[in-house]
Amino acid sequence: MVIRIDDITQRLSLEEMMVQSEKMLSVGGLAAGMAHEINNPLGAILHNVQNIRRRLSADLPKNLETAEQLGIELDTVNRYLQGREVPKLLDGIQQAGARAAKIVTHMLSFSRRSTRQMAPCDLPALIDQAVEIAGNDFDLAIGFDFKGQAIIRQFDPALGPVPGTANELEQVLLNLLKNAAQAIHQREEDSEPGRIILRTRLNPPWAEIQVEDNGIGMSENVRKRTFEPFFTTKEIGQGTGLGLSVSYFIITNNHKGQMEVQSAPGQGTCFTLRLPLAQPQLVAAQPIN
Repeated sequence: MVIRIDDITQRLSLEEMMVQSEKMLSVGGLAAGMAHEINNPLGAILHNVQNIRRRLSADLPKNLETAEQLGIELDTVNRYLQGREVPKLLDGIQQAGARAAKIVTHMLSFSRRSTRQMAPCDLPALIDQAVEIAGNDFDLAIGFDFKGQAIIRQFDPALGPVPGTANELEQVLLNLLKNAAQAIHQREEDSEPGRIILRTRLNPPWAEIQVEDNGIGMSENVRKRTFEPFFTTKEIGQGTGLGLSVSYFIITNNHKGQMEVQSAPGQGTCFTLRLPLAQPQLVAAQPIN
């Protein structure tokens, strides 16, 4: 009976991954077309905001010359604009445009297939590098001291270099570290100290990486939608809903691996990445009869 339950659980997990992969391939094609269509008008918006600022500046001789020809004091115009908070409105347009541009960049990276050559990657070194970058990047971004969290490393010494594209894997790890940090930050103030566990494991035919946190966790409904493009539980302006989608695409499409998540409310979250081993490692890992 136990074997039967395990088989059913494994089958359901496999079906869930297959459905998610189909979604990602479909959305990948749409994302490329959408991104290029959005990019042109978006570029015009940001360029014109910059031009408006330049044409209101008293530092440009052409502006002063035109104002004098029309009998207008440029300083008076700028005082009026300040009084009506027009510069703040321009700031809002520029910030919204920059956010949209970031989404477009994510969409393009989501849709592109990797053409880079796979090379042996030292996973512990990649993980350490991602942790260092995360510590410098996320402190101010989310108002949270990433470096103050306990980072526990559990690296399998039997796992050697794994084929991969280092910068893409680093991007995935950064996304997972960011999500872990935010999940810890959202807990109650009297919770236990924040903890992120980073694991590697040799589990033929896979090399496994796990990023586990003791954050707020997520419901089953949210967990099932974790890798959907544009799905996010964050407030408006705090997330694009593409970070984990791009990560899933990098692992499953570009590296022919697997990515899954286990979580429950109040129980933290654990992301598992599986990357195919190189052939020599597969042979070495096989038991001798």
